Amino acid sequence: MFKSITLEMSLKPFKQTDDAFIEKICKGVFEQWRPYIKDRKTISVMLWTADGSEILDYTGNLDQEFEWCYLLGNANMPMLKEDEPISSNLHAKAQIYMENPPKMTYRILKKIVDTLKYEGKRQFPDAEILIGETFDIGPEFAISDFKYNRHHEVCKGIGCDALGFVDCTALLKADNYPYAAYPDGLPENTPMGTLLGKQTNIFFKDMGFDYIWLSNGMGFSYTPWDKVGKIFDGKQFYPEKLSATKEKVVLFWKYFREACPDIPIHTRGTNHSVGIDYATDGVPLYDIYNGNFNITPPPNSPWAAINDDIGIEILGQLTRNCELPQNDYMFRYYLHDIWWMNSPWYDRYEQNPYDIYIPMALSRIDENGDVQPPTLMNILAIDNSMGGMPDCCANEVMPHLLKAEKDAPDEPSPVVMVYPMREYTTNQGDLLSEMYYGDTFLQKALNNGFPLATAVSTDNFAKHPIEVYKKSVLLVPAGFDNHTAKEKLAEFAQNGGKIIVYGSCEKLEKVDFDCKKVDISGDTDKLMQALSEFGWSIKFKTLKPEIKLPAITIHRNDNATYFSVYNRNTTTETYLKTPLGAPILNGLDTRLSDGYSVYTFSRSEHRECRVFVKQKEGILRSREMPVANRKYRRKIQITGLENAEVFLFAEDYCKTAAAVGGYEFRNDNDMNTPQDFWEVINDPENGCYLHAKNVSGTIYLAMPFPDQM
Repeated sequence: MFKSITLEMSLKPFKQTDDAFIEKICKGVFEQWRPYIKDRKTISVMLWTADGSEILDYTGNLDQEFEWCYLLGNANMPMLKEDEPISSNLHAKAQIYMENPPKMTYRILKKIVDTLKYEGKRQFPDAEILIGETFDIGPEFAISDFKYNRHHEVCKGIGCDALGFVDCTALLKADNYPYAAYPDGLPENTPMGTLLGKQTNIFFKDMGFDYIWLSNGMGFSYTPWDKVGKIFDGKQFYPEKLSATKEKVVLFWKYFREACPDIPIHTRGTNHSVGIDYATDGVPLYDIYNGNFNITPPPNSPWAAINDDIGIEILGQLTRNCELPQNDYMFRYYLHDIWWMNSPWYDRYEQNPYDIYIPMALSRIDENGDVQPPTLMNILAIDNSMGGMPDCCANEVMPHLLKAEKDAPDEPSPVVMVYPMREYTTNQGDLLSEMYYGDTFLQKALNNGFPLATAVSTDNFAKHPIEVYKKSVLLVPAGFDNHTAKEKLAEFAQNGGKIIVYGSCEKLEKVDFDCKKVDISGDTDKLMQALSEFGWSIKFKTLKPEIKLPAITIHRNDNATYFSVYNRNTTTETYLKTPLGAPILNGLDTRLSDGYSVYTFSRSEHRECRVFVKQKEGILRSREMPVANRKYRRKIQITGLENAEVFLFAEDYCKTAAAVGGYEFRNDNDMNTPQDFWEVINDPENGCYLHAKNVSGTIYLAMPFPDQM
């Protein structure tokens, strides 16, 4: 799935800058992550050298010292004094990460880049080795004389600790600083995009960098963390500002590309979804994607870890990747924090991999109707705030990353969102409220367990035969203007397709095809209720009403259904029912209650399901068993059946050739072939499965080796 893996790191591990120490660290980077990065087409290391000011400050002198990321906390706040306790708030006082941190020069940086490339190629000769550099809009990562002294006029956005974020559309005042691109200083009103582009072009050639990462909304929004901006102040929308705002943002990209035509750009984007970004700050994503700017789209945000908002992480990933500027998009995992004294794997996720399995359950449907999971992977970061690169952290995470990749979606999920990315981000203003409150409604619903995992743009959806979506419930916002897509939705509904449309009452009244309608002014329970009317029912039972609900994704892979869960409170009971009855998740025991399977999940779950049962009550279990038989490569045991109707989904290669046997299962005589008692069903709405009624006791699903079929 992933053709490119990027390991993000700061310069903090380079606590000494002699050649031998640099070589040791660079060698260790690739050795530590070998199990994960071997056999990849491209292996990349992305350096958080500073905050990007080192690009802007570059004069062409390799022996020039520069500020780098040797601090903890907000680097542009006052420094901690000698008589102040190191326990001081990192948002109030910046602190050094080690005594006497080394001085960094551009010559040393070039040595690090060269050595990373050498070591990568030495250890992985068949891989393309790339080194990236970063530019951030805020004050956190390194002391910036450019942003907060020489050119504070560019910091117009709502930022961190009241220090402001760079507005990519800003015009710079004249100065006499000897930039590599402007040896005599900047002319008055130099566009930010022009300066950054020209400096990047020179700096990257001199240092050997291969691509630039624009961080925290650079090139998109100057308020990337907030639901306010130039178009929305939190109370009122200003559609009259849309045209000028969008034009200036697109001009940034044009200015940058005129000055730096060839360096690829990777982007971080904002923390929000497409609709929220456009309605608050006029982010013209469709125009950016179609501007031939050679960029990768923004990945999922880290807000699931930072503020427990996995809903906006899911929604952001789906909405901004339903259309792509090229052919690839990214999943990014927050492993270590370089700056703020936390390592999410340990102290945010508590070693629970839900923020691996849930985002990696997400997928898009491309213009050909094919399901596409992410193709690029970034790990932020492989070093921690103190410059350590602990083996234990990498070793604990890699198995989950590999398993999530193995189980990645290969067909549309049970719920597919048809999203009007183009229509939203080219709208003239009449849909601002609809997209803002619609996306906010979905954000809340996803945090409350709504199982969305796939998205398709309206433009791509309109190209597909409706058969692509026969196994899915479509989730569609009301009000967008796309006649072809609406005709396709009507055709889908007329042929028995299942559709939920959400929006304001005003927009819902104009929907004229058969669907379930959900008013976004109400509670998100309405969305769950609409989904249950199509057979997919999820309910929760908490001990207290204030307990936060689980987040769940449901996706399909290899003829199985996968449930990935972030359970915020492990006392919560989750009730599950599907059109084929209760899902019996492999490796867990379940209690059946009125046809629902009931689970008390751990904090994080990622479970395969190949067994569905229609049975009112009972205690059931699905588990792996040793085959003890040369003919079969895999055997699943199902116990607790009582006159049940059972649906068994074998792996795709043997979905019509698997066998079902009784308790002993010592030899072929104990097996029932599908033609005996179990019927092979090719169900256009639920897939291919083995089916039988009135089943009791214990059974086994056995999957043969391919040469034994």
